[in-house]
Amino acid sequence: MREKHRAVHAVFEFLLALIIIAAIYFVIRFFEQRDARTERLAKETETEYTWNDFPDETVKIKLGKKKYIFSHPVKTYLFMGTDKSGNEEGIGEEFQGAMADTLMLVVIDDQEKSYGILQLNRDTITDVPMLLHDGTSYASCEEQLCTAHWYGKDKKACCENTVNTVSKMLGGIPIDGYYALQMEAMPVLNHEVGGVTVTLEDDMTNLDPEMKKGATIKLTDKQAEILLHSRYDMKDDRNTERMRRQRLFLSAFLKIMKERNAQDVNNTIELYDRLREYATEGIDINELTSTLQSMNGYTDKGIITIDGESKIGTKLRDGKEHWEFYMDEDSLDSAMHTLYPLVLQKGKK
Repeated sequence: MREKHRAVHAVFEFLLALIIIAAIYFVIRFFEQRDARTERLAKETETEYTWNDFPDETVKIKLGKKKYIFSHPVKTYLFMGTDKSGNEEGIGEEFQGAMADTLMLVVIDDQEKSYGILQLNRDTITDVPMLLHDGTSYASCEEQLCTAHWYGKDKKACCENTVNTVSKMLGGIPIDGYYALQMEAMPVLNHEVGGVTVTLEDDMTNLDPEMKKGATIKLTDKQAEILLHSRYDMKDDRNTERMRRQRLFLSAFLKIMKERNAQDVNNTIELYDRLREYATEGIDINELTSTLQSMNGYTDKGIITIDGESKIGTKLRDGKEHWEFYMDEDSLDSAMHTLYPLVLQKGKK
């Protein structure tokens, strides 16, 4: 079994910000590159189109012992951040996927005019397909969710394996597309906005003497990296604590981006273009463009997490102990009902 690297750098907050960046970029692309598919979307309502892709009889999920159907269609996109643990520049047998240390689902409900984000813990223990380089799966095993991105012949296959793993873990939800970003993009964000200002909630002076608890500082690129990825150097090295620090960066970063967008949209487009070399995309641009265009004024349900228990275990089978996260079924059920229009299937419990 491949050794798990401790330096996990991918960033949940960036991916949320990327939605805003992508929205602006895609809107411009929409008007510049209108094709036959876009014209058809303009004639159909979003609800009609979604039902064509995911008809009623296919949109069923199972949570615990209960089976549900969707009362109306929604759209779901998986955003991932990958670390450096693999060899994603390798060719053929030399290729090795990295770990998807940051995972979140963006759920858009056009009928209710709302959207929400489900933040998934990368340490969640779930059934992960173990793919060979020819694309076949020789087995599956219970491992941390992040390892799903290890398996596959190339970046796209690794992303698709992660999509399938997340879908199965959440009862079989359909996922419309994905976007994965390498951790190297992290310093770019802080640099491009001239440094994000935050008030630190943790003492991180063992990593940088300026990073005192309660201090308000404008982050250098290195400090941003420390804030966003530090875990094993902290007193509490659970992933849930790192996710909290990442949200601190996010709120400040988004404030700057919104101000810049209002002044000059071209800055955002240029940033998005610079990030493309770090990305693996599995999203239909025209479809997402149409969706993002319609989201203005939608209700934000916020960032939702699933409660559970973190404990040390050996599921990774590399001879070492690692944090493992076990979802609480009631919390999972509540999160899914918040984001999705679930109706108990008749005659099913």
